[in-house]
Amino acid sequence: MKCYLINLDRSPDRRRSFLEAASRMNLDVQRIAAVDGVTIGEDERDQLKARSSGTYPIGYGEMGCYLSHRKAWSEIARAGNDWAFVAEDDIRFSPSAELFFESAKWCPADADIIKAETHNQKTEVSYNPVAEAFGHGIRLLLSNHRGSAGYFVSGSAAQRLLKLTDDICDPLDEVLFNPELGVAAKLRIYQLDPAICIQDFLLAKAAGGQGFESTIEDDRSRLVEVRKRRKPRGLAKVKRELLRIVRKMRLLGQTATGRLRFKVIPFLQN
Repeated sequence: MKCYLINLDRSPDRRRSFLEAASRMNLDVQRIAAVDGVTIGEDERDQLKARSSGTYPIGYGEMGCYLSHRKAWSEIARAGNDWAFVAEDDIRFSPSAELFFESAKWCPADADIIKAETHNQKTEVSYNPVAEAFGHGIRLLLSNHRGSAGYFVSGSAAQRLLKLTDDICDPLDEVLFNPELGVAAKLRIYQLDPAICIQDFLLAKAAGGQGFESTIEDDRSRLVEVRKRRKPRGLAKVKRELLRIVRKMRLLGQTATGRLRFKVIPFLQN
């Protein structure tokens, strides 16, 4: 199964690190030259902002990430791959990851995307795995799960994604894995449990160290802080709190009846 590596021209250290790991795993890697958000022209930035839902802040880094993944999907569709893996250059693989690239026989027949990474956040998944592969459960992903650094995508889904995202622009992980934005709700998305990859900065954070810094996390954090200073007031605040309570009650009810699990997807290094 081919691996499409999204990598900025100005990040050769990340490229070398990824390719060294890929060589040890015998991966077939094709590099996708990432779109650098800082080089996007003002007119194109305005057009991309106009296509945003407005639900999430989107900066230049997010725009570049969004366009880069579309480049990867276009190449997957052009190559006619049945399945492929899309990777950002700062992920780290688990020892068992190599097995998943030997063939696509383990992929559920109805799957469009299989999220392979974890963002160390709680997410909703099916109570029981629908299948297993190499000691990992394959669960339906039922709610948002941040991160777009590592996922398997079918060739047909790559073609559909190009059409579904042609006139929108939001943070890529929200587009792919947040049903509320609409695209994810039209796809059959699974989650590997445990995950087989994780972004380097999250792995380093969990170990109390320092890894590659995310190229968009700082940008995202800054925009989120700006939004926090515009907290909803009055009826908008009441509505937000009511929705939060309703969601919590729904989670409790569905968990108690065995319909879903609300859990952190683990990453096993050994």
